[in-house]
Amino acid sequence: MPVELVQPGRVEVTGLRAVSKDGYPFDPSSNQWRLNKDVQLSLVLPHRIDPATELGFRSTLLRYAEEASGLHARNMENRFKRYLRDTGASQVAVADLCNWRAILPAHEQWQLGGLKGFLLAWHDYGFKGVSKDVVDVLQGWRIQGNEKGASVASGCPDSGPYTDLEMAALLDWANLAVTRRSISLDDYAYLLALVMTARRPVQLAALRGRDLIRDESNGTESFSLRVPRAKQRGLRFRGEFRTLAIIEDLYLVLQQSHRRSIGLASKAVGQAIHPELAGEIPIFANQERLAKVTSVRELERLLMGNAPDQLHATTSSLSSALQRCARASTARSERTGEFIRLSATRFRHTRGTKLRRDGFGAFVIAELLDHSDVQNVGIYTQNTAQEAVVINELVGAQLAPFAQACLGTLVTTERDAIRGDDPRSRVPNDRQNAVGTCGSYGFCASGYRACYTCSHFQPWLEGPHEEVLADLYAEKDRVRSAGCADVVVNANDQLILAVEHCVLLCRDARLRSQAVLTQE
Repeated sequence: MPVELVQPGRVEVTGLRAVSKDGYPFDPSSNQWRLNKDVQLSLVLPHRIDPATELGFRSTLLRYAEEASGLHARNMENRFKRYLRDTGASQVAVADLCNWRAILPAHEQWQLGGLKGFLLAWHDYGFKGVSKDVVDVLQGWRIQGNEKGASVASGCPDSGPYTDLEMAALLDWANLAVTRRSISLDDYAYLLALVMTARRPVQLAALRGRDLIRDESNGTESFSLRVPRAKQRGLRFRGEFRTLAIIEDLYLVLQQSHRRSIGLASKAVGQAIHPELAGEIPIFANQERLAKVTSVRELERLLMGNAPDQLHATTSSLSSALQRCARASTARSERTGEFIRLSATRFRHTRGTKLRRDGFGAFVIAELLDHSDVQNVGIYTQNTAQEAVVINELVGAQLAPFAQACLGTLVTTERDAIRGDDPRSRVPNDRQNAVGTCGSYGFCASGYRACYTCSHFQPWLEGPHEEVLADLYAEKDRVRSAGCADVVVNANDQLILAVEHCVLLCRDARLRSQAVLTQE
Protein backbone atom coordinates (compact mmCIF):
# COMPACT_ATOMS: atom_id res chain seq x y z
CA MET A 1 0.00 0.00 0.00
CA PRO A 2 1.35 3.46 -0.83
CA VAL A 3 2.02 5.67 2.16
CA GLU A 4 0.54 9.17 2.34
CA LEU A 5 3.15 11.73 3.35
CA VAL A 6 1.44 14.75 4.83
CA GLN A 7 3.36 17.98 5.40
CA PRO A 8 1.98 21.29 6.68
CA GLY A 9 0.69 23.44 3.85
CA ARG A 10 0.82 20.59 1.32
CA VAL A 11 -1.92 18.59 -0.31
CA GLU A 12 -2.01 14.90 0.63
CA VAL A 13 -0.23 12.99 -2.11
CA THR A 14 -0.05 9.24 -2.62
CA GLY A 15 2.91 7.74 -4.47
CA LEU A 16 4.61 11.12 -5.00
CA ARG A 17 8.10 11.31 -6.49
CA ALA A 18 10.93 12.90 -4.53
CA VAL A 19 14.50 13.81 -5.42
CA SER A 20 17.42 13.38 -3.00
CA LYS A 21 19.92 16.15 -2.40
CA ASP A 22 22.30 14.31 -4.72
CA GLY A 23 19.75 14.29 -7.55
CA TYR A 24 18.43 10.74 -7.32
CA PRO A 25 14.64 10.36 -7.81
CA PHE A 26 12.87 7.89 -5.53
CA ASP A 27 9.36 6.89 -4.47
CA PRO A 28 8.69 7.92 -0.83
CA SER A 29 6.00 5.24 -0.54
CA SER A 30 8.58 2.53 -1.28
CA ASN A 31 10.62 0.79 1.41
CA GLN A 32 13.85 1.31 -0.57
CA TRP A 33 15.19 4.85 -1.18
CA ARG A 34 18.31 5.26 -3.31
CA LEU A 35 19.81 8.64 -2.30
CA ASN A 36 23.18 8.49 -4.10
CA LYS A 37 25.70 5.99 -5.43
CA ASP A 38 26.71 5.01 -1.88
CA VAL A 39 23.51 5.21 0.15
CA GLN A 40 20.29 3.25 -0.10
CA LEU A 41 17.84 3.38 2.79
CA SER A 42 15.67 0.46 3.84
CA LEU A 43 12.60 1.67 5.69
CA VAL A 44 11.52 -1.76 6.91
CA LEU A 45 11.26 -1.26 10.68
CA PRO A 46 12.20 -3.96 13.27
CA HIS A 47 8.54 -4.42 14.27
CA ARG A 48 5.11 -2.85 13.80
CA ILE A 49 4.72 0.57 15.35
CA ASP A 50 1.96 3.12 15.73
CA PRO A 51 0.85 4.20 12.19
CA ALA A 52 1.01 7.92 13.04
CA THR A 53 4.56 7.47 14.37
CA GLU A 54 5.63 5.56 11.25
CA LEU A 55 4.15 8.26 9.02
CA GLY A 56 5.92 10.97 11.02
CA PHE A 57 9.20 9.08 10.80
CA ARG A 58 8.93 8.66 7.03
CA SER A 59 7.92 12.29 6.52
CA THR A 60 10.84 13.58 8.60
CA LEU A 61 13.29 11.23 6.92
CA LEU A 62 12.01 12.44 3.55
CA ARG A 63 12.94 16.01 4.48
CA TYR A 64 16.41 14.82 5.51
CA ALA A 65 16.80 12.87 2.25
CA GLU A 66 15.87 15.95 0.22
CA GLU A 67 17.87 18.51 2.18
CA ALA A 68 20.79 16.73 3.92
CA SER A 69 23.50 14.34 2.81
CA GLY A 70 22.61 10.74 2.10
CA LEU A 71 24.97 9.56 4.82
CA HIS A 72 23.30 11.80 7.42
CA ALA A 73 19.85 10.51 6.43
CA ARG A 74 21.10 6.92 6.76
CA ASN A 75 22.52 7.64 10.21
CA MET A 76 19.12 8.95 11.37
CA GLU A 77 17.37 5.91 9.92
CA ASN A 78 19.78 3.54 11.70
CA ARG A 79 19.50 5.30 15.05
CA PHE A 80 15.72 5.34 15.02
CA LYS A 81 15.70 1.65 14.16
CA ARG A 82 18.07 0.93 17.01
CA TYR A 83 15.85 2.87 19.43
CA LEU A 84 12.91 0.69 18.38
CA ARG A 85 14.93 -2.52 18.48
CA ASP A 86 16.56 -1.89 21.88
CA THR A 87 13.38 -0.75 23.64
CA GLY A 88 10.64 -2.64 21.77
CA ALA A 89 8.77 0.68 21.64
CA SER A 90 5.86 1.25 19.26
CA GLN A 91 6.04 5.05 19.47
CA VAL A 92 8.30 7.87 20.64
CA ALA A 93 7.60 8.18 24.36
CA VAL A 94 9.42 9.72 27.31
CA ALA A 95 9.55 6.42 29.22
CA ASP A 96 11.07 4.54 26.29
CA LEU A 97 13.67 7.25 25.67
CA CYS A 98 14.64 7.20 29.36
CA ASN A 99 14.95 3.41 29.25
CA TRP A 100 17.11 3.57 26.13
CA ARG A 101 19.40 6.14 27.71
CA ALA A 102 19.76 3.89 30.76
CA ILE A 103 20.71 0.77 28.80
CA LEU A 104 23.11 2.45 26.37
CA PRO A 105 26.77 2.02 27.42
CA ALA A 106 28.59 5.27 28.24
CA HIS A 107 30.65 5.08 25.05
CA GLU A 108 27.46 4.81 22.96
CA GLN A 109 25.46 7.67 24.46
CA TRP A 110 26.21 9.66 21.30
CA GLN A 111 23.70 7.41 19.50
CA LEU A 112 20.94 9.08 21.52
CA GLY A 113 22.53 12.47 20.95
CA GLY A 114 22.24 12.00 17.19
CA LEU A 115 18.63 10.85 17.41
CA LYS A 116 17.80 13.80 19.67
CA GLY A 117 18.35 16.27 16.82
CA PHE A 118 16.22 14.15 14.48
CA LEU A 119 13.31 13.99 16.96
CA LEU A 120 13.44 17.72 17.64
CA ALA A 121 13.37 18.40 13.88
CA TRP A 122 10.47 15.94 13.56
CA HIS A 123 8.46 18.01 16.03
CA ASP A 124 9.50 21.33 14.45
CA TYR A 125 8.32 20.13 11.02
CA GLY A 126 4.87 19.61 12.52
CA PHE A 127 4.58 15.88 11.87
CA LYS A 128 2.70 13.66 14.31
CA GLY A 129 4.56 11.23 16.56
CA VAL A 130 6.72 13.45 18.80
CA SER A 131 4.87 15.14 21.63
CA LYS A 132 5.69 18.35 23.49
CA ASP A 133 6.56 16.26 26.57
CA VAL A 134 9.22 14.40 24.56
CA VAL A 135 10.65 17.69 23.30
CA ASP A 136 10.84 19.15 26.81
CA VAL A 137 12.71 16.09 28.11
CA LEU A 138 15.15 16.01 25.19
CA GLN A 139 15.94 19.72 25.48
CA GLY A 140 16.77 19.22 29.15
CA TRP A 141 19.26 16.43 28.47
CA ARG A 142 22.98 17.03 28.00
CA ILE A 143 24.29 14.01 26.16
CA GLN A 144 27.96 13.15 25.86
CA GLY A 145 29.24 13.17 22.29
CA ASN A 146 31.19 10.48 20.51
CA GLU A 147 34.73 10.11 21.89
CA LYS A 148 37.24 11.28 19.30
CA GLY A 149 40.93 10.64 18.99
CA ALA A 150 41.39 7.81 21.51
CA SER A 151 43.55 5.83 19.07
CA VAL A 152 45.62 8.95 18.31
CA ALA A 153 46.10 9.86 21.96
CA SER A 154 47.18 6.33 22.89
CA GLY A 155 49.34 5.77 19.81
CA CYS A 156 47.51 2.47 19.24
CA PRO A 157 49.59 0.26 16.89
CA ASP A 158 46.44 -1.31 15.40
CA SER A 159 44.15 1.68 14.88
CA GLY A 160 46.24 4.78 15.59
CA PRO A 161 48.58 6.75 13.32
CA TYR A 162 51.37 4.97 11.50
CA THR A 163 54.98 5.55 12.47
CA ASP A 164 57.46 6.82 9.89
CA LEU A 165 58.93 3.33 9.66
CA GLU A 166 55.52 1.77 9.04
CA MET A 167 54.75 4.30 6.31
CA ALA A 168 58.12 3.59 4.68
CA ALA A 169 57.50 -0.16 4.86
CA LEU A 170 54.05 0.25 3.29
CA LEU A 171 55.35 2.37 0.42
CA ASP A 172 58.30 0.02 -0.22
CA TRP A 173 55.92 -2.93 -0.39
CA ALA A 174 53.33 -1.13 -2.57
CA ASN A 175 55.91 0.07 -5.10
CA LEU A 176 57.26 -3.45 -5.43
CA ALA A 177 53.81 -5.08 -5.46
CA VAL A 178 52.45 -3.04 -8.37
CA THR A 179 55.63 -3.77 -10.35
CA ARG A 180 55.17 -7.49 -9.73
CA ARG A 181 51.42 -7.18 -10.38
CA SER A 182 50.57 -8.45 -6.92
CA ILE A 183 48.06 -5.58 -6.82
CA SER A 184 46.34 -3.77 -9.68
CA LEU A 185 47.26 -0.29 -10.82
CA ASP A 186 43.85 1.02 -9.74
CA ASP A 187 44.24 -0.39 -6.22
CA TYR A 188 47.77 1.02 -6.07
CA ALA A 189 46.54 4.43 -7.23
CA TYR A 190 43.91 4.52 -4.49
CA LEU A 191 46.38 3.45 -1.79
CA LEU A 192 48.92 6.04 -2.96
CA ALA A 193 46.22 8.75 -3.00
CA LEU A 194 45.27 7.90 0.60
CA VAL A 195 48.89 8.00 1.72
CA MET A 196 49.81 11.24 -0.02
CA THR A 197 46.63 13.31 0.31
CA ALA A 198 45.11 12.04 3.59
CA ARG A 199 41.67 12.76 2.09
CA ARG A 200 38.47 10.86 2.86
CA PRO A 201 37.43 7.99 0.55
CA VAL A 202 34.31 9.90 -0.53
CA GLN A 203 36.53 12.77 -1.69
CA LEU A 204 38.86 10.55 -3.68
CA ALA A 205 35.88 8.77 -5.23
CA ALA A 206 34.63 12.14 -6.53
CA LEU A 207 37.86 12.98 -8.41
CA ARG A 208 37.73 13.57 -12.17
CA GLY A 209 40.44 13.89 -14.78
CA ARG A 210 40.26 17.67 -14.90
CA ASP A 211 41.15 17.80 -11.22
CA LEU A 212 44.72 16.81 -12.13
CA ILE A 213 46.65 20.03 -12.75
CA ARG A 214 50.12 20.39 -14.26
CA ASP A 215 51.62 23.88 -14.18
CA GLU A 216 54.70 24.76 -16.23
CA SER A 217 54.61 28.53 -15.77
CA ASN A 218 57.57 30.55 -14.48
CA GLY A 219 60.01 28.04 -15.92
CA THR A 220 59.22 25.42 -13.29
CA GLU A 221 56.96 22.39 -13.26
CA SER A 222 54.52 21.75 -10.42
CA PHE A 223 51.60 19.41 -9.85
CA SER A 224 48.40 19.83 -7.88
CA LEU A 225 45.07 18.13 -7.32
CA ARG A 226 41.68 19.82 -7.00
CA VAL A 227 39.96 17.75 -4.33
CA PRO A 228 36.16 18.02 -3.96
CA ARG A 229 35.11 18.88 -0.44
CA ALA A 230 32.89 16.65 1.68
CA LYS A 231 30.87 16.80 4.91
CA GLN A 232 29.90 20.43 4.24
CA ARG A 233 26.34 21.51 5.01
CA GLY A 234 24.28 22.32 1.92
CA LEU A 235 27.07 21.31 -0.47
CA ARG A 236 26.18 19.26 -3.54
CA PHE A 237 28.37 16.67 -5.24
CA ARG A 238 31.60 18.33 -6.40
CA GLY A 239 30.18 21.69 -5.35
CA GLU A 240 33.38 23.06 -3.78
CA PHE A 241 37.09 22.28 -4.04
CA ARG A 242 40.40 22.76 -2.28
CA THR A 243 43.62 22.53 -4.25
CA LEU A 244 46.39 20.38 -2.85
CA ALA A 245 50.02 20.31 -4.02
CA ILE A 246 51.15 16.79 -4.92
CA ILE A 247 54.36 15.17 -6.15
CA GLU A 248 54.85 14.09 -9.74
CA ASP A 249 54.70 10.38 -8.85
CA LEU A 250 51.13 10.65 -7.58
CA TYR A 251 50.16 12.85 -10.54
CA LEU A 252 51.43 10.25 -13.03
CA VAL A 253 49.78 7.32 -11.26
CA LEU A 254 46.39 9.08 -11.07
CA GLN A 255 46.76 10.20 -14.67
CA GLN A 256 47.32 6.60 -15.73
CA SER A 257 44.27 5.45 -13.76
CA HIS A 258 42.21 8.18 -15.45
CA ARG A 259 43.42 7.07 -18.89
CA ARG A 260 42.22 3.56 -18.12
CA SER A 261 38.78 4.97 -17.29
CA ILE A 262 38.75 6.91 -20.57
CA GLY A 263 39.70 3.75 -22.44
CA LEU A 264 36.84 1.83 -20.84
CA ALA A 265 34.37 4.62 -21.71
CA SER A 266 35.64 4.81 -25.28
CA LYS A 267 35.25 1.06 -25.68
CA ALA A 268 31.72 1.19 -24.25
CA VAL A 269 30.45 3.92 -26.61
CA GLY A 270 32.43 2.65 -29.58
CA GLN A 271 34.31 5.86 -30.36
CA ALA A 272 37.00 8.20 -29.07
CA ILE A 273 36.00 10.54 -26.26
CA HIS A 274 36.31 14.28 -26.90
CA PRO A 275 39.03 15.80 -24.64
CA GLU A 276 36.59 18.14 -22.90
CA LEU A 277 34.26 15.27 -21.99
CA ALA A 278 37.24 13.05 -21.15
CA GLY A 279 38.18 15.53 -18.44
CA GLU A 280 34.84 14.81 -16.74
CA ILE A 281 35.40 11.07 -16.56
CA PRO A 282 36.20 9.87 -13.01
CA ILE A 283 39.71 8.87 -12.01
CA PHE A 284 38.23 6.09 -9.87
CA ALA A 285 35.32 4.92 -12.00
CA ASN A 286 32.47 2.52 -11.39
CA GLN A 287 33.80 0.24 -14.12
CA GLU A 288 30.80 -2.08 -14.19
CA ARG A 289 28.40 0.83 -14.67
CA LEU A 290 30.70 2.60 -17.13
CA ALA A 291 30.91 -0.52 -19.32
CA LYS A 292 27.12 -0.43 -19.76
CA VAL A 293 27.04 3.08 -21.27
CA THR A 294 25.90 2.80 -24.90
CA SER A 295 26.37 6.30 -26.34
CA VAL A 296 28.19 9.59 -25.88
CA ARG A 297 24.86 11.28 -25.14
CA GLU A 298 24.19 8.86 -22.30
CA LEU A 299 27.74 9.39 -21.02
CA GLU A 300 27.18 13.16 -20.97
CA ARG A 301 23.87 12.77 -19.15
CA LEU A 302 25.38 10.55 -16.47
CA LEU A 303 28.33 12.89 -15.91
CA MET A 304 26.60 16.28 -16.23
CA GLY A 305 22.98 15.54 -15.29
CA ASN A 306 21.08 15.90 -12.04
CA ALA A 307 22.77 12.83 -10.49
CA PRO A 308 26.39 13.24 -11.65
CA ASP A 309 27.96 10.71 -9.28
CA GLN A 310 26.65 7.59 -11.00
CA LEU A 311 29.85 6.70 -12.86
CA HIS A 312 32.12 7.31 -9.86
CA ALA A 313 33.39 4.41 -7.76
CA THR A 314 31.39 3.72 -4.63
CA THR A 315 33.08 4.08 -1.28
CA SER A 316 32.40 0.40 -0.64
CA SER A 317 34.34 -0.54 -3.81
CA LEU A 318 37.25 1.64 -2.68
CA SER A 319 37.11 -0.04 0.72
CA SER A 320 37.35 -3.39 -1.09
CA ALA A 321 40.39 -2.08 -2.97
CA LEU A 322 42.10 -1.26 0.32
CA GLN A 323 41.19 -4.70 1.67
CA ARG A 324 42.80 -6.32 -1.38
CA CYS A 325 45.95 -4.33 -0.68
CA ALA A 326 45.85 -5.43 2.96
CA ARG A 327 45.55 -9.10 1.99
CA ALA A 328 48.47 -8.85 -0.43
CA SER A 329 50.68 -6.73 1.83
CA THR A 330 53.83 -8.15 3.39
CA ALA A 331 54.73 -4.90 5.19
CA ARG A 332 55.18 -5.43 8.91
CA SER A 333 55.03 -3.10 11.87
CA GLU A 334 58.23 -2.70 13.83
CA ARG A 335 56.04 -2.26 16.93
CA THR A 336 54.05 -5.49 16.77
CA GLY A 337 55.80 -7.73 14.24
CA GLU A 338 52.40 -8.23 12.57
CA PHE A 339 51.30 -7.21 9.10
CA ILE A 340 50.32 -3.54 9.12
CA ARG A 341 46.57 -2.98 9.26
CA LEU A 342 45.26 -0.62 6.60
CA SER A 343 42.44 1.87 6.99
CA ALA A 344 41.69 5.22 5.36
CA THR A 345 41.21 6.83 8.77
CA ARG A 346 44.70 5.85 9.90
CA PHE A 347 46.24 7.74 6.99
CA ARG A 348 44.35 10.90 7.99
CA HIS A 349 45.42 10.46 11.60
CA THR A 350 49.01 9.97 10.47
CA ARG A 351 49.01 13.21 8.49
CA GLY A 352 47.51 15.19 11.39
CA THR A 353 49.92 13.68 13.88
CA LYS A 354 52.94 14.36 11.69
CA LEU A 355 51.88 17.97 11.16
CA ARG A 356 51.54 18.42 14.90
CA ARG A 357 54.97 16.85 15.51
CA ASP A 358 56.46 19.23 12.97
CA GLY A 359 55.13 22.19 14.95
CA PHE A 360 52.16 23.31 12.85
CA GLY A 361 49.20 24.94 14.60
CA ALA A 362 45.52 24.03 14.63
CA PHE A 363 44.50 26.26 11.71
CA VAL A 364 47.18 24.85 9.40
CA ILE A 365 46.29 21.28 10.35
CA ALA A 366 42.59 21.99 9.78
CA GLU A 367 43.33 23.43 6.33
CA LEU A 368 45.56 20.55 5.26
CA LEU A 369 43.05 17.94 6.47
CA ASP A 370 40.18 19.81 4.77
CA HIS A 371 38.30 20.79 7.93
CA SER A 372 36.21 23.96 7.91
CA ASP A 373 37.17 24.83 11.49
CA VAL A 374 39.51 23.70 14.25
CA GLN A 375 37.02 21.96 16.54
CA ASN A 376 38.03 18.48 15.35
CA VAL A 377 41.82 18.92 15.24
CA GLY A 378 42.30 19.07 19.00
CA ILE A 379 43.19 15.37 19.00
CA TYR A 380 46.39 16.33 17.17
CA THR A 381 47.28 19.61 18.89
CA GLN A 382 46.89 18.25 22.42
CA ASN A 383 49.67 16.21 24.03
CA THR A 384 49.59 12.69 22.60
CA ALA A 385 51.62 9.53 22.92
CA GLN A 386 55.05 9.42 21.29
CA GLU A 387 54.48 7.47 18.09
CA ALA A 388 58.08 7.18 16.93
CA VAL A 389 60.43 4.59 18.35
CA VAL A 390 63.96 5.85 19.06
CA ILE A 391 66.29 3.49 17.21
CA ASN A 392 69.67 2.80 18.79
CA GLU A 393 72.08 -0.13 18.95
CA LEU A 394 70.02 -1.98 21.57
CA VAL A 395 66.53 -1.20 20.29
CA GLY A 396 67.40 -1.75 16.63
CA ALA A 397 68.54 -5.32 17.24
CA GLN A 398 65.30 -6.06 19.12
CA LEU A 399 63.04 -4.54 16.46
CA ALA A 400 64.75 -6.10 13.43
CA PRO A 401 62.85 -9.44 13.64
CA PHE A 402 59.58 -7.49 13.71
CA ALA A 403 60.30 -5.04 10.91
CA GLN A 404 61.76 -7.65 8.51
CA ALA A 405 62.97 -4.74 6.40
CA CYS A 406 65.69 -6.59 4.46
CA LEU A 407 63.88 -7.60 1.28
CA GLY A 408 66.76 -9.39 -0.45
CA THR A 409 67.67 -13.10 -0.58
CA LEU A 410 70.58 -14.34 1.52
CA VAL A 411 73.17 -16.43 -0.42
CA THR A 412 75.89 -18.61 1.09
CA THR A 413 78.62 -17.52 -1.34
CA GLU A 414 79.00 -15.23 -4.34
CA ARG A 415 78.81 -18.27 -6.64
CA ASP A 416 75.23 -18.97 -5.48
CA ALA A 417 73.98 -15.53 -6.49
CA ILE A 418 72.23 -14.44 -9.67
CA ARG A 419 74.98 -12.74 -11.71
CA GLY A 420 77.47 -14.22 -9.28
CA ASP A 421 79.92 -14.76 -12.14
CA ASP A 422 79.86 -11.04 -13.00
CA PRO A 423 82.34 -8.97 -10.92
CA ARG A 424 80.37 -5.82 -11.83
CA SER A 425 77.41 -7.12 -9.80
CA ARG A 426 79.32 -6.89 -6.51
CA VAL A 427 78.00 -4.31 -4.03
CA PRO A 428 80.79 -2.62 -2.01
CA ASN A 429 80.23 -0.64 1.19
CA ASP A 430 81.88 2.67 2.09
CA ARG A 431 85.08 0.81 2.98
CA GLN A 432 85.09 -0.85 -0.47
CA ASN A 433 84.36 -4.26 1.04
CA ALA A 434 81.76 -6.26 -0.92
CA VAL A 435 78.62 -7.09 1.07
CA GLY A 436 76.58 -8.88 -1.59
CA THR A 437 75.49 -9.20 -5.20
CA CYS A 438 72.98 -7.20 -7.23
CA GLY A 439 70.59 -9.55 -9.05
CA SER A 440 69.15 -6.85 -11.31
CA TYR A 441 70.25 -6.45 -14.91
CA GLY A 442 68.99 -2.85 -15.04
CA PHE A 443 70.86 0.35 -14.28
CA CYS A 444 70.89 1.57 -10.67
CA ALA A 445 72.63 4.63 -9.26
CA SER A 446 71.20 4.46 -5.74
CA GLY A 447 74.33 3.25 -3.94
CA TYR A 448 74.83 0.26 -1.69
CA ARG A 449 72.64 1.59 1.14
CA ALA A 450 69.49 1.26 -0.95
CA CYS A 451 70.36 -2.38 -1.63
CA TYR A 452 69.35 -3.60 1.82
CA THR A 453 65.72 -2.60 1.18
CA CYS A 454 65.74 -3.85 -2.45
CA SER A 455 64.32 -7.23 -3.48
CA HIS A 456 67.13 -7.71 -6.04
CA PHE A 457 69.87 -7.60 -3.40
CA GLN A 458 71.61 -10.87 -2.46
CA PRO A 459 73.62 -10.31 0.72
CA TRP A 460 76.49 -12.72 1.29
CA LEU A 461 76.39 -14.90 4.37
CA GLU A 462 79.93 -13.89 5.37
CA GLY A 463 79.64 -10.31 4.12
CA PRO A 464 80.80 -7.48 6.44
CA HIS A 465 77.29 -6.28 7.25
CA GLU A 466 78.30 -5.35 10.79
CA GLU A 467 80.63 -2.72 9.28
CA VAL A 468 77.68 -1.13 7.50
CA LEU A 469 75.66 -1.17 10.71
CA ALA A 470 78.45 0.42 12.74
CA ASP A 471 78.85 3.19 10.17
CA LEU A 472 75.11 3.91 10.17
CA TYR A 473 74.91 4.18 13.97
CA ALA A 474 78.02 6.37 14.04
CA GLU A 475 76.52 8.66 11.41
CA LYS A 476 73.28 8.91 13.40
CA ASP A 477 75.21 9.90 16.53
CA ARG A 478 77.11 12.59 14.62
CA VAL A 479 73.91 14.07 13.20
CA ARG A 480 72.27 14.07 16.63
CA SER A 481 75.34 15.71 18.22
CA ALA A 482 75.23 18.43 15.55
CA GLY A 483 71.77 19.41 16.82
CA CYS A 484 69.81 18.38 13.73
CA ALA A 485 66.04 17.92 13.86
CA ASP A 486 64.61 14.50 14.70
CA VAL A 487 63.40 14.02 11.14
CA VAL A 488 67.02 14.26 9.95
CA VAL A 489 68.42 12.14 12.80
CA ASN A 490 65.93 9.34 12.10
CA ALA A 491 66.14 9.52 8.30
CA ASN A 492 68.01 6.20 8.01
CA ASP A 493 66.05 4.20 10.59
CA GLN A 494 64.39 2.01 7.95
CA LEU A 495 67.81 1.23 6.49
CA ILE A 496 69.25 0.51 9.94
CA LEU A 497 66.49 -2.01 10.64
CA ALA A 498 67.07 -3.60 7.23
CA VAL A 499 70.80 -4.08 7.96
CA GLU A 500 70.00 -5.33 11.48
CA HIS A 501 67.62 -7.81 9.88
CA CYS A 502 70.32 -8.90 7.43
CA VAL A 503 72.80 -9.45 10.29
CA LEU A 504 70.16 -11.52 12.09
CA LEU A 505 69.52 -13.64 8.97
CA CYS A 506 73.24 -14.33 8.62
CA ARG A 507 73.57 -15.25 12.30
CA ASP A 508 70.61 -17.65 12.13
CA ALA A 509 71.93 -19.25 8.93
CA ARG A 510 75.35 -19.87 10.52
CA LEU A 511 73.73 -21.40 13.60
CA ARG A 512 71.67 -23.76 11.45
CA SER A 513 74.78 -24.75 9.50
CA GLN A 514 76.70 -25.47 12.71
CA ALA A 515 73.79 -27.54 14.03
CA VAL A 516 73.82 -29.69 10.89
CA LEU A 517 77.60 -30.23 11.17
CA THR A 518 77.25 -31.20 14.82
CA GLN A 519 74.59 -33.81 14.01
CA GLU A 520 76.83 -35.29 11.33
